[in-house]
Amino acid sequence: MEIDEFRNLILKVSEELPEKFRQRLENIGVVIDDANIKKSKKNNNKIILGLYQGLPITKRAGKRNIYPDKITIYKKAIESVSSNEKQVKKNIKRVILHEIGHFFGLDDDKLKSLGY
Repeated sequence: MEIDEFRNLILKVSEELPEKFRQRLENIGVVIDDANIKKSKKNNNKIILGLYQGLPITKRAGKRNIYPDKITIYKKAIESVSSNEKQVKKNIKRVILHEIGHFFGLDDDKLKSLGY
């Protein structure tokens, strides 16, 4: 899939997020990494599809000068676990929701229980 098409899918998925979540997403950027397939440090067989870097909003009370948060979407990794464009879109949505969950302070166990 071409990078522009992939980027457009990310934008479309982002626009489909519920308004109550979109309103709270401040100071966060989404980056596409088109060069790497990252593996988990804990489980080398597990491919990382996305990564949240930042300070969750649940830990920001009283903090000042917070650096922007970043979500990295690993294009090649998502494509490697998707057999068609429909699955790519589904996986992008799942990854974005998972990483935004981290932004809102949810850990991996809670996100897994929610299906993300």
